[in-house]
Amino acid sequence: MTLPDILIFMSDQHTPYYSGFYGKNTDTPAMDQLCHDGTCFTEAYTVCPLCVPSRASLLTGLRPARTGIFTLDDAIPDMTPTFLHYLVEQGYETVLAGRMHFVGADQRHGFTKRIAGDLTTISWNSPREKLKKSRGVFVRSFGEAFCTQLIGGGESPVDYYDEYVVQKAVNYLNQPHDKPQCVVVSLYAPHFPYVGPKKLYLKYRKKAILPASFYDPLPTPVLARHRQDVSEEVALGAQAAYCAMIEQLDRRLGQVRQAFQRFCEKRGTSHLFLYTSDHGDQCGDRRMFAKSTFYEKSAKIPLIIAGTNISKNHTVDTPVSIMDIGPTLLDYTGAQKMPEIDGVSLIDALHGGSGVNHVAYGEFLERADMGSPADSYCFMVKSGVYKYMCFHDDPEHEFLFDTVADPEERINLIQTLPKIAENTRNIAHRYQMAHKAVEIQKFHARNTKLWKAYEQAVGVSCDKERWEDIPDSCRNYPEICITSEVNH
Repeated sequence: MTLPDILIFMSDQHTPYYSGFYGKNTDTPAMDQLCHDGTCFTEAYTVCPLCVPSRASLLTGLRPARTGIFTLDDAIPDMTPTFLHYLVEQGYETVLAGRMHFVGADQRHGFTKRIAGDLTTISWNSPREKLKKSRGVFVRSFGEAFCTQLIGGGESPVDYYDEYVVQKAVNYLNQPHDKPQCVVVSLYAPHFPYVGPKKLYLKYRKKAILPASFYDPLPTPVLARHRQDVSEEVALGAQAAYCAMIEQLDRRLGQVRQAFQRFCEKRGTSHLFLYTSDHGDQCGDRRMFAKSTFYEKSAKIPLIIAGTNISKNHTVDTPVSIMDIGPTLLDYTGAQKMPEIDGVSLIDALHGGSGVNHVAYGEFLERADMGSPADSYCFMVKSGVYKYMCFHDDPEHEFLFDTVADPEERINLIQTLPKIAENTRNIAHRYQMAHKAVEIQKFHARNTKLWKAYEQAVGVSCDKERWEDIPDSCRNYPEICITSEVNH
């Protein structure tokens, strides 16, 4: 039997609340067409709203409390298999084009080749001066704490990087390959810096609407850490840039999908095309930006799958997880199953069923700053239309939201619906691993210090896989610039 070719198109930080197919507020014709041609999971969630942990869970099918990966400094242990290893065992070429935010010497974790590097630092000791030189005025705005300090329309390193990744992917797909292919094309947009193409930025600046929750208070000190004291103008500008990047991302998704379709037609193979992201972006809700909470826009992700023998124009509204992607792909290809993982196969849903009957859950270790130990374990359960959130170190604060009736999660139903609150609370207690999560993360934090010291002693060898070809023209402020530091 001929094995199907697979292409996974992945963005970074795209909440489906800004899209055509779900949010109805951003032009995404390629994604809309993908929904029409395949199956869209409207209730897909990340297991951890942060890049490295979520991507590790995507690849391994394991939750962060089992991988020990909760921070941007963590790495998948070398002896932990990913779903890519199972595909390689079956005869696949597994190809990475772009970013996966791997940290350390192992930049593969099951990929047999890489055809485009990463934009993020991929070692523990990347020289700060080197970053400042390559990113120019954008250097601070790549960090979550400073993400609203440079907003606007014009040239940006992210746009150049994503174009580089797409061209590498298209060039690869234009070549003949003997083995069945699993190609992952992973872009950086719409991750901050919040700078989109000028024309698209102006388009969405006219449409931008201040979130209804913009002035809402944050109910716990844990969540209050993420509030940024920004003006309405900055919030509207960030939203405009975010939507501009999403429309540009959509254009690139369409370009890659067309190249993949041509590739499969030439080979005469069956195929699967999947779109997802690692987490979302709050984009001004409660004056929060980026990720790191379990509010909807941070935790919900797009998940659309189309291809041979996959139901068309099919919508699945039962909760699913980013951890389910690997098991589903292995089931689709007939590969060996991954044992003892936390994800499950969604193959029934791809064939027209309603999906698996399970809840989605997520866990996150909240830290006061990147240098401190874990101090609060946050947990989420999504069951049907209801989402439950709690904080291990702040048990008095629990939240229950009806995400259909109240998508901005402004009405806490924890007292209003006591039976549903008790049910979701019991589910959370069944899945929570607070003590194990903190213990294993402290173990990882100690190890990270050793790896940093070792890297300093022998030199950084993996940085050669990082993309640094940022043009001089986009190391300065974009043509339209809203920032707390300057106003151009």
